[in-house]
Amino acid sequence: MISEKGNKSGLYSHPNVFLEDHINGVIGIARQILGEIPEWFYIPLAFHDFGKATRYFQDYIQGRKNAGKLTNHSYLSAVFCVNIASKLGFEDRLVESCIFPLKHHTDLKNLKGTLNDIIKRETKITLKKQIEALDIDGLKKFFQNIEIPKSIKDFLLRQDTIQNLKKDLMEFLDNEFIEKCTSALDRIDVNFYEFNFYFSVLLDADKTQAGSGSDTLPQPKLPDFQRIESYKSHLSKGQADIIKRRETAFREVMENFDKGKGSRVFTLVLPTGMGKTLTGLSVALKLAKEGGHKRIIYSLPFLSIIDQTEMVLRNGLNLKSSEELLVYHHLAEPTYKESDKEYDFDVGRVFYEGWNSGVILTTFYQLFYTLLGLENGYLRRFNKFKDTIIILDEIQALPPDYWLFVKESLNHLSQNLNARIILMTATNPFIYEGGEAFELVEKSKYRKGLNRYRMVIELQGRGIEELAKEVAERVEREKDKSFLIILNTIASSQNFYKILRGIVDVPMTYLSTAVVPYERKERIKGIKEGRYRVMVSTQVVEAGMDIDFDVVYRDFAPLDSLNQSAGRCNRNGDRSVGEVRVVKLKNEKDEEFARKIYDGIVLLNTTEELLKNLSDLREEEFLELIDKYYEMVWDKKSPDRSKKLLESVKQLKYEQLTEFKLIKEEPYKHQVFVVLNDEARKVLERVKGVIRNVRNGQWKIWEARSELEKIKAHFYSFVINVNLGRSGDSIPIDEDLQIYVIDSDVLKQYYDEEVGFYPRDIDLIW
Repeated sequence: MISEKGNKSGLYSHPNVFLEDHINGVIGIARQILGEIPEWFYIPLAFHDFGKATRYFQDYIQGRKNAGKLTNHSYLSAVFCVNIASKLGFEDRLVESCIFPLKHHTDLKNLKGTLNDIIKRETKITLKKQIEALDIDGLKKFFQNIEIPKSIKDFLLRQDTIQNLKKDLMEFLDNEFIEKCTSALDRIDVNFYEFNFYFSVLLDADKTQAGSGSDTLPQPKLPDFQRIESYKSHLSKGQADIIKRRETAFREVMENFDKGKGSRVFTLVLPTGMGKTLTGLSVALKLAKEGGHKRIIYSLPFLSIIDQTEMVLRNGLNLKSSEELLVYHHLAEPTYKESDKEYDFDVGRVFYEGWNSGVILTTFYQLFYTLLGLENGYLRRFNKFKDTIIILDEIQALPPDYWLFVKESLNHLSQNLNARIILMTATNPFIYEGGEAFELVEKSKYRKGLNRYRMVIELQGRGIEELAKEVAERVEREKDKSFLIILNTIASSQNFYKILRGIVDVPMTYLSTAVVPYERKERIKGIKEGRYRVMVSTQVVEAGMDIDFDVVYRDFAPLDSLNQSAGRCNRNGDRSVGEVRVVKLKNEKDEEFARKIYDGIVLLNTTEELLKNLSDLREEEFLELIDKYYEMVWDKKSPDRSKKLLESVKQLKYEQLTEFKLIKEEPYKHQVFVVLNDEARKVLERVKGVIRNVRNGQWKIWEARSELEKIKAHFYSFVINVNLGRSGDSIPIDEDLQIYVIDSDVLKQYYDEEVGFYPRDIDLIW
């Protein structure tokens, strides 16, 4: 340990932070994550900032002079690390010794291209100037002060090593560096998952130490299993058949747990409303306790059900502190609060970004982009997959093209990082086939006798006005029933709502992504409180949203989407049999709306093939049909996209992994801020004020970023992502933010208080 300030190297890594103090903090955090640090890993871990030991960087960091490119440190750090790794016999770790320091501030794309940059004459000239500018006396003290294995330290402190350091690096750069790195990258035995894991440890430790000044991470806390039992007992009062089934399923899962607890992958297939969330968490907690796992990552496809699940965890299980629960997505507030301590915003954000919690609730997008390591910020969290229970809820929402890739990736996490996987779904997509995962319940058992709804199928094709009149007549006639109408495009749903609103006068609401999130949240609350008899929506309501209606109309869609819609009908089985009516809507050109948004021809055609000769199905019969659907999709879908991704993983070709897309790119859409009310006005002005403070020199960039992070979630609650069509020519772009803004003086021209953004010249889609 370092004690005397006079013994310091005099080299700084960050303002007022000695290089050795930063590195020892990084090593301390890495040791906390790993337990024991492999000897080879000390090289990139301890020397990823070696290039900061030049006169150019020291002048810059101490505010004396900025020498431009000569202050860069990553390339020189890579040259040093590969040189030392070679001399110490770590030839099998040259890829890591090169890439980790080289890329610790950037993304892992085009690795060979980055190496080729070093061959360029101007780059080599810069590197040689940096080598000449190394502070050898400072480095000698730095080597003495860092907490690395004796074998490495003894080599670095040898007289010949110190005396010949500059000459040795010059020769190595000229004669060996590129060849060694390139040949190492050409090896086919580099394990993508191990590579990502160790790089993630370095990134996490480096960012945490630099951002918080700490040499330790917060300790994650897993909730006690008894909290779930207590919450369940509160929920399980009553005699409804669905409650009995839910409790029976829970008990069966707990009994089966002992039989399968040695498995790596589990499936929990239960119909909608059977309590998968609490049951899955219970399994995860038992697995964690028995296997010594540190955390649970609970992943869901959509933000709407993230919010819903968060309410269960915070209010039902009383998970309040960030050590216990961390909700992570692009709109969440990046703060970190321990039970007995609250960090300032910047330090809290560092811990938040690192997923330092017992339960991390996040989206599929965040989980899989972290797994792929496409960007530095995502990859930092990869190490949190180690010794973790990963729950993927609503797994059927993953595109079938990626099933094989997802399966192989999850298998590698379980094999390489001691992760356990729980896949939860109301159906059973063929990600894992029979025998490949342990089934926690017999899926068919809980389908038998289910009769919450009957499905009526009408595929002859109809228009919006015709359907609106039918629904209006039923709403007037069946006064004791509530109605949910789910249509495929925003435009068709808005037009349907307007027509229906004009011919029937009942409490009614509308939901789609054309409505700002601020208002959507309030409407969902109203739906749950029973304020509306009729709701018109796009498929934004489908996945797991806890809403309940007597009658559901659904425009034609792939069978898995129809199943999600059906899950909003008589959800708790506490009323008479509900009705799910599948219709096929067409526009005035006789075009199906379904074909406008679902690009999966296989999915639509398979659905039509299965339903074309059917007119009426009980819930149990429909659920059995879904198994057939997934089997047919698995047979028809090409595995080429997954195989291409797997080959890219094998070869560390990160740039090709960008082809993995969970969110469909929609370049025709634009972000629009809607000044809906005074609250929107205030947050808009606050953001604009931050930008102006940077421009006039009052704030530094890092201060602005910190302030914007604090208000990001609030700001985006008034932002919609829509196709502007010709409206984009007249909606002004805010000069400060470079984003379209619908201000209050033109609000009614573009934004309808009931159906949201409502231009009439284009056909919007959800």
